[in-house]
Amino acid sequence: MKKIAFLLVILLAGFACAETIKEETFASMGYGEELVVEGANKTECKEIVFYDEFNQEEFMIISIHSIFVPKIKGDANIEVYLNEKKISVIEPPKEYERIIVQKKDLEEKNTLKICAFTSDSITKITVKNDSMIGNYKTAFFPEGSFKKEVVSKELVLGKEIQIKTSLKNFGNETAYVEITDGDADREDIKLIKGNSAFKGEIAPGEEKVLEFTYRLKYEGTGVLPNAKAVYLNEFGEEEKIETEYPEIKVQALDEKALEPVIMLKKQVNSVEEKSEIEIVIINNSLKAIYSAELKVFSSELGFEEKKVFEVIQSKEIVYFKTAVDSSEAGEFELECELDFEGKKTECTKTIIIFEEDTIDRKVIVGAVLVAIGIIVYLYLYLK
Repeated sequence: MKKIAFLLVILLAGFACAETIKEETFASMGYGEELVVEGANKTECKEIVFYDEFNQEEFMIISIHSIFVPKIKGDANIEVYLNEKKISVIEPPKEYERIIVQKKDLEEKNTLKICAFTSDSITKITVKNDSMIGNYKTAFFPEGSFKKEVVSKELVLGKEIQIKTSLKNFGNETAYVEITDGDADREDIKLIKGNSAFKGEIAPGEEKVLEFTYRLKYEGTGVLPNAKAVYLNEFGEEEKIETEYPEIKVQALDEKALEPVIMLKKQVNSVEEKSEIEIVIINNSLKAIYSAELKVFSSELGFEEKKVFEVIQSKEIVYFKTAVDSSEAGEFELECELDFEGKKTECTKTIIIFEEDTIDRKVIVGAVLVAIGIIVYLYLYLK
């Protein structure tokens, strides 16, 4: 993530300084006294009143600069209220919190209330008087603007499922955004089509949509990875947002969904003779099955061939033809296995026979020709 942040700082430098319309610190607004809460499990609040001077632009941003001592994670926090509505909870050790407020949520007279709560482990909180209120042009990604959804209605193991990730900029400033997906860290799904990542600008009012396809590999998958986005706000700070984790219910396939059968053109064959065999596969399920791998083999004959069927539709019958021979006489077992969606099914074993020719065929053909010749001669002689 440090590498990503560094690249973003370089790439996004041009976007990190959004236009400032109006900006005032708490001190410049006449509230120079800092809020300081010291001691374990103490609470104190501070109120700041301002009027409609910050209604000049669509977005107002409240920047809270706070210091937690010691600078560790803990159960202390700062709660921020605007006109009695809670708009943020700041948790340690974060020093700067940027709270975007839309113009429609402001009144002619507004009261900002900041309450700090210490704990046993964090015993001092200071809200600095260089905290600010200002009007800015800014990118804005409110709750619900970043979504990852499953488009497919049928979630079958091994089947392709369509996913859509979308991010909309509700602000009035362009943002350079990097969107990544958590599919790379998961072994139970595979990205097979489309692009689940993005780097680039999202203009005001624009929605970036990524459409891609997963394949589910394990029956136990119940939650898909979420998507994450990183961008720089108008203060040059890295902001991170995430989608929810889409929940799914995988429909498992029966092991007998695919039924393979070995068919012999001839069961009894001559040694060294190529004997044609055919494997017939029937999809008994109501769903299409993807990436089914067939293996036909005979350990006794040292024979093996493989075939991958990319898709076998519901109730479809597919075929695979090959041939086998033997240099020795005997009865041999032919087998096959079919792997699909983490399951395996086997054919019923079939016996194929190879026999030595007891009389040379040339001798038989010669004898037949001699016999025919004798019959013709006797017919002409006795006539």
